Amino acid sequence: MLEELIYEDIENLNNIVLVDVRSEIEYKNAHIPGAINIPILDNDERCEVGTLYDRVSYELAKIKAVEYVSKKLPELYKKYLDLEKNYEEIVIYCDRGGYRSTVLEKTFRALGMHISKLGGGYKAYRKYITKKLDEYLDRIKVLSLYGLTGTHKTYIIRRLEEDGIKVLDLEKYANHRGSIFGSVGLKEKVSQKMFDSYIYEAIKKDPDATYITEGESRRIGDIILDEKLYAKMLSSDKILIEASLDERAKNISEDYLPKDNEEEILETFEEFKKFISKERYEKYKEMLLAKDYIELIKDMMKSYYDPKYSYKNYEYIKTFKDASYEDIKEFVKKHLTL
Repeated sequence: MLEELIYEDIENLNNIVLVDVRSEIEYKNAHIPGAINIPILDNDERCEVGTLYDRVSYELAKIKAVEYVSKKLPELYKKYLDLEKNYEEIVIYCDRGGYRSTVLEKTFRALGMHISKLGGGYKAYRKYITKKLDEYLDRIKVLSLYGLTGTHKTYIIRRLEEDGIKVLDLEKYANHRGSIFGSVGLKEKVSQKMFDSYIYEAIKKDPDATYITEGESRRIGDIILDEKLYAKMLSSDKILIEASLDERAKNISEDYLPKDNEEEILETFEEFKKFISKERYEKYKEMLLAKDYIELIKDMMKSYYDPKYSYKNYEYIKTFKDASYEDIKEFVKKHLTL
């Protein structure tokens, strides 16, 4: 391969591996999906080199970087040799396609390794997919599932995906369930950039298809939906999922209340108190501490969550009341062939 590639040249190639050489924190914040992280400078080393660059001199920063990298080159080389055994080509990238990726690419290529760098680094990738995502969101069609909290819309979306139907699982991409308690039990926050990448990955192979998604507000936790996608959801054909209060409370308790989530629920409940009266908060806290979960969930839905839903006046092509997954799947499949 060439020494320097652009993302468009490689995104659909097989048997290559993308290696993110940035620090662990940069990778965690946002990276190209599927890339592995082998930092050339770790978090502390990068911070020190950056401080020298900003406050002392570029030359001293380079000297310090070379000092760190030279010590770990043998270990890095072994890792890349292991990758070379399993992949035809290794493509590395840093933030802008600059010093970090260039050093490794030049060094390992000189040793005969099949390695290239991504021109422009992560920033070039980000620019590319932002443009393509905007184009693809103009083209896709959407079929949206709506329903009150606890109607298992997310469960339905994921079963449909397992059965080969194209979906946009927005809550999975955001790693959030879309409510005040939506992050309970979901440990890692997802950045807006990673969320956008997951959307792009989901639709890039077929941007003219119809995707099933859950009718969401424009914000899912800290994530904000693209304006075009949100507009498509609002104007899309819609299916309404209904279930009894008892069934919804059961579903929510199963999703949110494993034993190892109890402390996190208590912490999140402190945030919830600013949205309700003091009297109701005290009542709910008492029920929570008494582990009266089902009655607490029912009360919260009736008095807080259900009244907040604004989709009751939407037009629906189909309403399912206590329906089986198979009934919903068959309807969706027939609708997609129309």
